[in-house]
Amino acid sequence: MEYRKFLESAKNDRMNDAVEAAAKLLLTTDVNELKMNDIADACDIGVASLYRYFGTKPALVIKAGCLLWRSVRSLFDGVFECDYYKERDGLGRLRELMKVFKVLFISHKDFLRFLDSFDRYILNEKVSPEDMENYRKSIMDFYPLFEDAYKTGVRDGSLRADVDFKTMYLSVTHSLMQLSEKFARGSVFEGEEDLAEGELDFMIGMAVEYIAAKA
Repeated sequence: MEYRKFLESAKNDRMNDAVEAAAKLLLTTDVNELKMNDIADACDIGVASLYRYFGTKPALVIKAGCLLWRSVRSLFDGVFECDYYKERDGLGRLRELMKVFKVLFISHKDFLRFLDSFDRYILNEKVSPEDMENYRKSIMDFYPLFEDAYKTGVRDGSLRADVDFKTMYLSVTHSLMQLSEKFARGSVFEGEEDLAEGELDFMIGMAVEYIAAKA
């Protein structure tokens, strides 16, 4: 019995190593170009074992994507627990939260490029919604922070109460992420990337202005 537990633990360790290796590679390599052999070499696990553990490349890529989202989420943990954030009203908190998208663009373009290639890959592979559920949960892990700021703002009067906040959140975050991914891919026209931060600021400003309580 103890030996069986040891084998299971060893297997889990190898699977975690594979997911971490895949996540690192996905920050530098387009999903479509990444091979299972590349991941196997990076984590020193036989490619046959990878297929035995995960079944398919999409299954491994999805797990790696979940890990990347958790890593991004962890970058902001301390920020939203500090006194500076807690002392702000709901409107102020929402403004601070919206800055996440600008920080991602400035400091984590590799992650944005991954998202761009990941979406196209998943659509091409026709992955089922059931298989994407854990990935969806990883993305929505940010939502409670925004919802808490909104509820705070409704209580303190700084934000409108007559808003379908979840729909607004999804609309705004989809737009900001798509814009960030576009600029992270590179400029089509000369000087286009110089406009990126200004456009993000403008969209964030419109969203905050829309939800702010009117005097």
